[in-house]
Amino acid sequence: MHEFRALAVLFLLTTLLDSPAVGSGQSPAISSTLCDRYQHSDLIFTGSSETTWITLVDTRKSPVHKRSEKAKRIRFLVREWFKGQRRNTVEVWITPADCPLSIHANATYLIYGRINKDKRRTETNGCMGTAPVENAAPDLTYLAAAVHGPSQATHISGTAGAPGVNIQAKSGIDTRYSLSDTAGNFSFDGLPAGDWDVSIVGGSPKPVKLAPGSCISVDLSH
Repeated sequence: MHEFRALAVLFLLTTLLDSPAVGSGQSPAISSTLCDRYQHSDLIFTGSSETTWITLVDTRKSPVHKRSEKAKRIRFLVREWFKGQRRNTVEVWITPADCPLSIHANATYLIYGRINKDKRRTETNGCMGTAPVENAAPDLTYLAAAVHGPSQATHISGTAGAPGVNIQAKSGIDTRYSLSDTAGNFSFDGLPAGDWDVSIVGGSPKPVKLAPGSCISVDLSH
């Protein structure tokens, strides 16, 4: 009986180690704003995964429990740094969560990390905003502005009701423009904090008070 259990454990571990990716859960999309993700993270960077896995466990459970219950540690080679004390490589624990996230070797990801002081490790998951860089274009645009300080860590988003609509954001003599996408959505990143008027070009403006580090939604569709 003991020999059978040992073989079962060995088979399970071999299966896990040969798996090409690690992931967690399937559930609704992330509901937090860009500003929330930025403010609640201890470190933010883009990095390529050096290995699919480094270790399997930190759960103090028998290895014969569900794979989805395990945290997995992955080492990333840093590409671009946005927040926290910069390092060239970072080991990150991918913790179980309800938001889909799969990590593949030699792929590049945007990582939102939080430091678990009790376990002295950096943790992330899909619900924190971590995603492949090809799916993170809006976040990367915002982060490129946020690295210049809280006054630039701002985001205005909204809907114009149709694609290809010219949107204007105006504050004093400072005027910025955006074009709504195929879904009719638009955004402005890195606007200096202050009072802005946002409108469809030629239409009535909607006033927006933009605080440092804030994300605001504006509906211009009607």
